Amino acid sequence: MTGLVCVAAGPGAPGATTVALAAALTAECGSALLVDADGDGGSLAAHLGAATTPGLVTLAAATRHSYSGSELKRHIQPVTGEVGLLAAPSNPEQASAALIALGRPFAESLTAHTAVADVGRWRPDNPAKCLVGVADATVLVVRPTLAGVASARWSYRDLSARCAHVVVATRGERPYGPDEVAAAVGCPPSDVVVLPVDRAGASLITNSVSSRWLRRAALARTIRAMALELWPVASDDGVLV
Repeated sequence: MTGLVCVAAGPGAPGATTVALAAALTAECGSALLVDADGDGGSLAAHLGAATTPGLVTLAAATRHSYSGSELKRHIQPVTGEVGLLAAPSNPEQASAALIALGRPFAESLTAHTAVADVGRWRPDNPAKCLVGVADATVLVVRPTLAGVASARWSYRDLSARCAHVVVATRGERPYGPDEVAAAVGCPPSDVVVLPVDRAGASLITNSVSSRWLRRAALARTIRAMALELWPVASDDGVLV
């Protein structure tokens, strides 16, 4: 399977980075590419014990005159046997500038791989909007609270105008369950996924343990099943790393 799946966050930092990590770490393929495309500054390198360079900034510098997809591999760090990371700096200005400079050619090159991009908190001027525009699917992670769902309605509409398939993932189902969230957000009930409240599982994910152990955690299993539904199946793997 190949393709790009983006993970966006609603307000209140509801766990988009955890979802992106789990999707990449449990991907059913020979290897997966995890892209830190958070314009507010990256955090995936810290979670994975990696450096922030090479990554987005060095790739943008190397392709500043003309983007070449063949250059991408040089800026990916192998962080596990199955996952490679394209890291972003924690500095928002640097991260945003790199994403804007790379633009659509970079986004389109990711679709040839099994890629997950953490695009951070969603807003209209998100510098990763080119990635969402070419993604096979985007996951919007929200809290099922009154404030969380109210904000998610706008985010869902904006993302749906850019991406053909948007899934809403809620952290638990209290105080509002999936049917109530779907009605409030304006999406089909089938496009709402409830992520279990699993603090132990979240800790395993953010500490990047092996996929064998992750698949025993309820949260990781749910995210893995969701991701498998979102990635298209290809006739050849086309996978990087």
